[in-house]
Amino acid sequence: MSQTQLLDLSLNLHLYEEAMQLYRDSFDEEEREDENTLLKNIKTQTYKMFVYVEEKEVLGLWILDINAELEYVLFLFLCTKESVRGRGLGTQLCLDAIRYFNESCKEKWLLIEAKRRQEKLYKKLGFKTLEIEYNVPAFNSSLSIKMALMLIQKEQDLDKETLRKIITDNFVRGYGVEEDDPRLLTQLLNIKLN
Repeated sequence: MSQTQLLDLSLNLHLYEEAMQLYRDSFDEEEREDENTLLKNIKTQTYKMFVYVEEKEVLGLWILDINAELEYVLFLFLCTKESVRGRGLGTQLCLDAIRYFNESCKEKWLLIEAKRRQEKLYKKLGFKTLEIEYNVPAFNSSLSIKMALMLIQKEQDLDKETLRKIITDNFVRGYGVEEDDPRLLTQLLNIKLN
């Protein structure tokens, strides 16, 4: 019988390097946040990162960015080791993150940025796609990446003005762009027009 655990990385920092190797293997450079920033945010509990461990090997992880001031959580990253893909672990980890949001977070909204093929899975798990054109800044680049912005909400609807504040926070704090960056300004116009 295999031994499996879902562990809070902030309490299990000895697994950090193995988790970061999975992170590097799973995401292209323009999709990866700086690892020093990740570690700082994990230690300060701004990010909640859980790792799925089976027989002492990290096989998957998820990371949530929690913003209490704006009352939202951004589902940043979800990945599994290539050797275990196709056995439902990604779905299970996504459900674990949603459960964590519902049971352990006071925030009202859980958002996720998804590429087209991921969007179908997240819809099945309860996220709804917001009807806006959404392009996120690439890390370490002036380019943007087309995504769907998806939402799970607890009780209160997400109004457009709050969404604008959340996207501004995500682009500035999360992606490190300036408030006058054309990618942010264009994104905010996309919300206003819809």
